[in-house]
Amino acid sequence: MHDTNNDTPIACLWEADGKTYTVGIVGTGPGFLSIVEVLSCEDYEEFLPPMRLVAVAEPKFNLNWVRTLRSRGVAVHESWAAMLDTHPDIDIVIDLTGSSATVRELRDALPPHVSLMDRGAAVFLCGLHSLFQAGAHTRSRLQSSEALLYAVAGQIREDIMLLDLRGRVEDMNIHVQTRTGAARHELIGKPCWNVQTLTQGTPFCRGPNRKCPFHTTLTTRAKAEALLTRVDPEGNLMYFRVYSYPIFGESGDMEHVMIMRRDITSRTRRERQLSQSEKLAVIGEMSMYLAHEIKNPLFAIGGFVHALMRSEAIVGKDREKLEIIQEECLRLDRILGSILSFARPSKDPSESVDLAAVVSQVAELMRIGYGKQNYEFDTRSDYPLPKVQGGADRIKQCLINILKNSMEAMPGGGKIVISTGTSGDMVALIVEDTGRGMSQSEMERAFSPFYTTKDQGSGLGLAMIKKIIEEFGGRVELHSREGHGTTVTLLFMPYLAERWAPGEALPANADAETMTPGPDIAPHRDHGADAKQ
Repeated sequence: MHDTNNDTPIACLWEADGKTYTVGIVGTGPGFLSIVEVLSCEDYEEFLPPMRLVAVAEPKFNLNWVRTLRSRGVAVHESWAAMLDTHPDIDIVIDLTGSSATVRELRDALPPHVSLMDRGAAVFLCGLHSLFQAGAHTRSRLQSSEALLYAVAGQIREDIMLLDLRGRVEDMNIHVQTRTGAARHELIGKPCWNVQTLTQGTPFCRGPNRKCPFHTTLTTRAKAEALLTRVDPEGNLMYFRVYSYPIFGESGDMEHVMIMRRDITSRTRRERQLSQSEKLAVIGEMSMYLAHEIKNPLFAIGGFVHALMRSEAIVGKDREKLEIIQEECLRLDRILGSILSFARPSKDPSESVDLAAVVSQVAELMRIGYGKQNYEFDTRSDYPLPKVQGGADRIKQCLINILKNSMEAMPGGGKIVISTGTSGDMVALIVEDTGRGMSQSEMERAFSPFYTTKDQGSGLGLAMIKKIIEEFGGRVELHSREGHGTTVTLLFMPYLAERWAPGEALPANADAETMTPGPDIAPHRDHGADAKQ
């Protein structure tokens, strides 16, 4: 139907006049309550023209129903004639008496502008009521299911996305949206590689990645998963497990793919640390055995070479060959010494170490030795800094090795920043360089014994540093990005002051002002020569 004025399509007949229809009901037979609800409830206005129930005639129900109708402003009459006399504005009369005689009388009596709806036609109103109730129940269940789905998806810490078969986002959980910082409507319809990010907002993918399980699921129509690694802006190596699940429609065709991304960085690091400890134990035993077995024949070879070198009969190229043998024997002896040092458990007692003083001494030493080679050593420290638990000489050894690694990563010179401060409940020593950085594969193997990227070296540098620091109760963290330098962080346990429980007598040699009630961690105090260690 079209409006004759502007030829605009009209969706329904009642939209043409826009009036509100006044309704009266005759009789209270089957369907009465349903029809009253349809005419009285605003929820049905979406499906019907505006209608207002003003009167009911020939009621056959109890007084409670009468009171309810009157409370809603609906008049109650003994006859339909009285109803029409009292309400001449009625447009529609609904007959629920079930009497054909009453219907004939109404047709004869009603003026032309009043429509009559008998029981046969009123069935449609009852049907509408039933459909609406079924729809309301379905909507309620759908809303409950949707609320449950979003609650579950919201509680799961993983990123979840629903993709179409082109890889475009159709829905996502709140974690994906929060991480991007964009509104939901801005993300819907975008390719997933433009939506997924790391914690700091860095893109997770630079574009379509054929290694992504999404493409595997498209091909196999089955669940797929993959382990992916990324480096965040701070140079931390991160591990992710990505799962893809096919979603099939009623016809059996795959319509969507659900992607779930789980950050397993912490778990992977714990597993690798455990695996590393187990490997180190085995390597330690083998190293001790092999070192002792090699050292004996090496000692004999070195002794014979030394004796031959004293002979004046060996000259020219023969002496040069002996010198090479002697140098190689010394190099092997140094390597064996490193292996034995790595394999043996440390027996050095833990002591109170002034980390800032150690850094200052090492930095001054490096400036003297390498300052003229275009290397700058910048030291920064937070004061006051708690003393740490460890050994001064071994910490110096670790720091020097780290600084040498940094210089080797900057062969033309550069700036190395050595910082000290606190990190949570630990004391941090941080070395930052501006060298070539490390690749993901290099970072994964950096602490593995005997792994090295140098032409010469045993590959025990970082592994030895890690071993020493962990023996002091600390840990080592490595952050690096190719082309952006490397940061090595050594975390130490603070050296705690002695503690005493309230009510206990102070030790005889204790100064009450330096004792701190347990069990709280005591503030730092200097342990002098007379302090109890």
